[in-house]
Amino acid sequence: MGKKEHTYQVGTKHGRFTITVWYDSRDKAYLVRVPKIPEIVTFGKTLAEAKRMGVDALELYCDCIIDEGKIVVDDARKIIGQLAPMAFERYSQTSANFNKRTA
Repeated sequence: MGKKEHTYQVGTKHGRFTITVWYDSRDKAYLVRVPKIPEIVTFGKTLAEAKRMGVDALELYCDCIIDEGKIVVDDARKIIGQLAPMAFERYSQTSANFNKRTA
């Protein structure tokens, strides 16, 4: 018998995201994944706990991504974080070199 998945919109300090939750009778737990961010998988013993764990995992993931100077886009297409200054410098140098070659 297949798992019955439910999707929920959850709010985090970084924005709103969709999580998918299903009950696994073998593990006796609600399993959680984030469709847009496959690296995030967690669980809870109750549905409420699973949702809280999903929010917690999303917040930790976004914190790490932001600390690395990268961005995350939530379900409302809100951009969280910003590119590191080094990324802008590389872009500027590449753009300047391209403009010299094409001039």
